[in-house]
Amino acid sequence: MDKNDNEEIEIRNEDFQDVLGAVPPWILRWGIFTIAFIFVLLLAGSVAIKYPDTISANITLTRTVPDAAILCRSGGKITQLLVKDKCHVKRGTYLAVIENSAKTADIVYLKNYLDGVNDNADSILNMPPRNLTLGDIQSLYASFYLTLSGYRQFEELRYYLKKNDFIRDRDKKNVNYYRNIAKQKELVQKQMRVAHHKYSRDSLLNKQGLISNEEEEESYSAYLQSRLSYANMDASLGNQQLQMLQTKESLFDTQYQYEDKKNTFCTQLKAYISQLKTSIHTWELSYVLVSPIDGTVTFTKYWANNQNINSGDIAFNIISSAHGQMLGKASLPITRSGKVYVGQKVNIKFKNYPENEYGVVRGFVKNISLVSVSGDDKTKSYIIDISMPHGLRTTYNKELPYRPEMEGEADIITNDISFLERLLLPLKKIWTES
Repeated sequence: MDKNDNEEIEIRNEDFQDVLGAVPPWILRWGIFTIAFIFVLLLAGSVAIKYPDTISANITLTRTVPDAAILCRSGGKITQLLVKDKCHVKRGTYLAVIENSAKTADIVYLKNYLDGVNDNADSILNMPPRNLTLGDIQSLYASFYLTLSGYRQFEELRYYLKKNDFIRDRDKKNVNYYRNIAKQKELVQKQMRVAHHKYSRDSLLNKQGLISNEEEEESYSAYLQSRLSYANMDASLGNQQLQMLQTKESLFDTQYQYEDKKNTFCTQLKAYISQLKTSIHTWELSYVLVSPIDGTVTFTKYWANNQNINSGDIAFNIISSAHGQMLGKASLPITRSGKVYVGQKVNIKFKNYPENEYGVVRGFVKNISLVSVSGDDKTKSYIIDISMPHGLRTTYNKELPYRPEMEGEADIITNDISFLERLLLPLKKIWTES
């Protein structure tokens, strides 16, 4: 009895296990459907969901009207710091002077003086000071001063002009004298005609025996005397004409000498003025830090007199007053650079302002250089211009203050690729290469 009961219990346990192990059809169907649905959903999501492919490049902030870095061309000690930090300066303003043998005030005086001359010697009304301390320009200025002094003396004495006045006065007298002689010649000519008529008449009367030979000879002698006087008058007129021509020749020679000497002075002075202006410009390039634009000066490494500055160092920066549009200059590596085109969106993250706190600045690719350039590390890259239509306003609606040469990272969004495409690209590469 016990044995039969045990066998029955075992049989019932097996049936119970079969019931428990069997999966209901509806559960199987729904399971397959759910797995298929999830698979289709993932597949559709991998096709539909896209995320951008980006290329990163280092960017430096500037503007369409760039700021200016004042470069020192010759090393030495700053003897004159002529501006203050963050003050406004005009183009051409002296910012600082490097130690040299010239007096800055004397150089500035001479520069202004020469600008007033305008390469025209006649416009020089006043003599400049004789003793100016001009350093390397001293000998050239001495030659200019001596030439200018000679020219001023030449103009003040007016030797040739006064001589011309005397010659013109003499010429006028010669003309008057010539006219008087011409009038006398007319009178002598009339006397000669009268004497000739009298002689003809007396000769006829002598032939008729009405007058003596002596009377006829007296008439003939008077006629000859009048002819001689006429000939003398004619000779005097010729001599006077010759004197008049000589006077005109003397006037021409004197005028020529005056013009020639004046032109010589003017040519020398123009040459000296040009050389002095060039020398002053060279002096400025060597020893003076000059603002090339209107803007605000910013001190960095140098801020006081007696500081030593090295050749090639940037002494100051000038923030331009002409507020141009914001512009980013980015170095695009050659790798994957072919995917970058004008008009693509750019997200700019500046190192000064953390992305998670300030957001990013939106921009667009404005221009791509046609050729690559080598950087300090000898790696080649393309220079791209990135415009910022909204300025430095970030995606968090924060306005970042402009700081020249601010650096950051530019993420150029090249195109949106789905997750499925990214999975298939390696397979496509293997397929095409095989």
